[in-house]
Amino acid sequence: MKIIDNLKSDKNHKEYILEMIKISDELFITSPYLMRDFGHFFKDEILLNIKKINLITTLLPNSLDQIKKVHSLKSLIEIPKIKSGEIECNISLNNKLHGKIYIFKQSGKYVGGLISSANFTDSGLWLNHEWGITLKGEDKLEELENSITNSIEPKYNCLSHKSILRLLKRLNSYLSINGNKKEEEIDLDLTEFLKTNETENNNNNNSKKTFEFKITEKYMETWQEYFDEFVIFKQKNNEVTVPRDYESYQLYMWYRKQKIFNANNTIPTEHKSKLEKIGFYFGDGHEIRWAKIWEGNYELLKAYYDEYGDSDVPHTRDKEDPFYSLGNWVATQKTYYNNDVLSDYKIEKLNDLDFIWSKELAEFNRINKNWLANYNELKKWAEKYENAHVPQTNPDKTKNKLGKWLNDQRHLKRNGIKRKDGTLRYLEEEREALLLEIGVDFNHKENKDIDSFEKQIQAYLSMKFQYPNLKPPIGTFKAEREVLAQWKFHFNKLPDWKQKRLLNEKIIS
Repeated sequence: MKIIDNLKSDKNHKEYILEMIKISDELFITSPYLMRDFGHFFKDEILLNIKKINLITTLLPNSLDQIKKVHSLKSLIEIPKIKSGEIECNISLNNKLHGKIYIFKQSGKYVGGLISSANFTDSGLWLNHEWGITLKGEDKLEELENSITNSIEPKYNCLSHKSILRLLKRLNSYLSINGNKKEEEIDLDLTEFLKTNETENNNNNNSKKTFEFKITEKYMETWQEYFDEFVIFKQKNNEVTVPRDYESYQLYMWYRKQKIFNANNTIPTEHKSKLEKIGFYFGDGHEIRWAKIWEGNYELLKAYYDEYGDSDVPHTRDKEDPFYSLGNWVATQKTYYNNDVLSDYKIEKLNDLDFIWSKELAEFNRINKNWLANYNELKKWAEKYENAHVPQTNPDKTKNKLGKWLNDQRHLKRNGIKRKDGTLRYLEEEREALLLEIGVDFNHKENKDIDSFEKQIQAYLSMKFQYPNLKPPIGTFKAEREVLAQWKFHFNKLPDWKQKRLLNEKIIS
């Protein structure tokens, strides 16, 4: 059992929850109050391994919170991976709910839980003075989850995503007639709307069907057309994963449906058979990218083996040597092997080429060994502090060597470092993969900026909620008024994402 304390800089609720998400594929969240925009918390890289989210919250009749709540739920179901059906998202209501519970699972097994005073809001997760207690032990977590789910009335269990959008339409209709209210209560009961219109997806909390994707007659009629287009895409690009920003968004959506229907065991047998024959990949696209690079180097080593009869590629510092890159790669495999970070599959493949593991490469391999030493130190840090965000300065203001090294890796990944010949050297793909595995966020600085900006947004919205005319008493909300003035004055110089956020919230018009 551990205490999560927002007052401590090394571990607040947000950091703990994000760390647990990395080792989970299913989230269970109960929180009466919710953050305004889930999209700022659940980014694609955060949801990389998540397959299911269960959320239980409130929708109290006549409460002003209904206005915020519906917009919050809309932001959740519009997260791309949820909207596409890649992640199953179940939303349920319990208007007697007061507790804040977070439970994390991996492959059906409980990996941790948190009972807390903190709501799933920006304030609750890191701004307010909140405390929580972590839980372990599968039996207790299962008992806790069952106790919560059994308290949900059937008519409020697993609301359809379409019903959330209908709630928003009903809410907008109400506000257009009544305007924004300053009272604590409003004459509106959205739960009545749910009672009369919520007919789909009730009692389907364990359903494997997706919310948005269905095998329709039109889908069956057009399937072969998109299959043929995918074959052309694969031949042209030598890729089996269609990127989200591909020029044909329809092909991307078709591609996503194949993976979703396969995961749900609803894919037609003849479709799956055709896809398997052309090498369609049903897993995570990141795995392919890293594996493809490794296999490409392996093929070069195999060609060397076939030519020279061994895999002992010379390791040289001479960049003009034709075997410079391959020699570095071979030395790296040996270093990873000696540090127990090379997979059994790769070891077996290299053994097929009579790979020499024991030859000493201390002189040539010094750079790799230094990198692995820092990597192992970072790994220990991550295990101890449950995060991989080492500060660049120590509490006594001295430089933190590990923090500087980590920052160098981020810089290598994003910007590269110029070599003497003018070319750029970037972080090697395998090193990137190793760092990602222990939780390194390569956009840590940008995400901190996003968090800071979001705090300012929420503070401004709080002021606007209390004083819709934006004229609070003199001496109050000074910081909020100053930041609003800065946003207006520097709007055209702000990054696009900040401009979009301010426009969407109608802070700037």
